Amino acid sequence: MIINISFINEFSMFCEKLGIDVREVIKAAATKPYGFMPFYPSIGVGGHCIPVDPLYLSNKARELGAPTRFIDLADQINQEMPGYFVGRAEEKVGGLQAKKVLVVGVAYKPNVADVRETPVTALIGGLKNRGAQVSWHDDLVKEWNGEKSVDLNVGFDLAIIASLHAYMDLTKLGDTPILDTRGSI
Repeated sequence: MIINISFINEFSMFCEKLGIDVREVIKAAATKPYGFMPFYPSIGVGGHCIPVDPLYLSNKARELGAPTRFIDLADQINQEMPGYFVGRAEEKVGGLQAKKVLVVGVAYKPNVADVRETPVTALIGGLKNRGAQVSWHDDLVKEWNGEKSVDLNVGFDLAIIASLHAYMDLTKLGDTPILDTRGSI
């Protein structure tokens, strides 16, 4: 899974440069009548297994002299995704210094309250390092890292969709520019 996720993450960056919506490419690929399993781009991987378990395997393989380059490269690509989206955010709003940014969804995947190994930690850290004033919204998580979820509303320079839960109504953001980490250009 870590390799498939890193592949679609890297492929989505390629599609973005081409001006193609990667979700449309996935939709077209899904018309294949057999052997297709869709993977969707994201801000990276999180949870208690995908970002951790393959690295145990990789470490053991390294100890035995049998490196697992695909696993290591996949981990590197997935770890770089939050930084990639910090750069995209900078481009979208012309720099992040003193910009009010809302991160939508801090759980590592939709419709759960689990923040273990969430790549949103690195995203928020990167945004703050570039001078952004970062708030986040996730009513499933409510409190995280000593902060509380804020309401979805207008008044932000940018909203970044990291993990979109089913209950979320993005129309509450009004005309706030949106950066969708799930692959929409």
